[in-house]
Amino acid sequence: MFALIIFTVIFLTDAVEVTDEDINSPLFSYLLAKIQQLESKIMVRPNIRTTRQTTQKPTKPPVVTDNRQCNCQPGVVTYVRWGNSTCPYGADTIYSGVVAGSWYDHQGAAVDPLCLPPNPQYLKSQPRYQNWVQLYGAEYHTANTPLDHSADRNVPCALCQAYGRTNKIMIPSRYECPPGWNTEYYGYLMAGYHGHKAATQFTCIDNNVEQIPGSGGNTDGKIFHTVEAHCNHFIPCSDKELTCVVCTK
Repeated sequence: MFALIIFTVIFLTDAVEVTDEDINSPLFSYLLAKIQQLESKIMVRPNIRTTRQTTQKPTKPPVVTDNRQCNCQPGVVTYVRWGNSTCPYGADTIYSGVVAGSWYDHQGAAVDPLCLPPNPQYLKSQPRYQNWVQLYGAEYHTANTPLDHSADRNVPCALCQAYGRTNKIMIPSRYECPPGWNTEYYGYLMAGYHGHKAATQFTCIDNNVEQIPGSGGNTDGKIFHTVEAHCNHFIPCSDKELTCVVCTK
């Protein structure tokens, strides 16, 4: 109907010379009134075509902003930076702490090291040690290695949160990440001494190794030694201390 009215008006105004008498005629007034009514309805009617295009068009994911360091795509991973009290560029330091674990020679020792926050919280507890599970600080036992300067010092750590990442890996015997991966930190692969009772796990200690201020009394606890690959067992080997790298993507 609207198209017919428009066509009629265009035909009347273009094909025929319009006089003052025509403008004042009832037909012309009727057509103008209808056009005005249609225009008022069009002004308040939503643009259906535009709305459909907007809903069908894929949108980019929102950008997650790290106000301190980066403007990154969504995704986040957390990891511990062992041997260093701060996190690398592109990651937030959730907290800086100290490394702790079971005594190096206890039969029932826990395997994993812990990154303890500096401000523990306690619930209901009993006085005196119950002597079931004890937690100790951790030391580098790295004399006569590239980390000789850190021998007998206690180990710091930092819990890190990296943005724009969804995967994290630790690669032993490498200090570079594969193509397409981000290097969070690299350093030396460490674990407990093979002659001790306590089981341990391989841990990547930062190359920029730090120590707890004031430590160095050789108080033992949980102990970190560098790792060397034993030959004649069909693995890549040498007498060199093995490296490691923590990568994210």
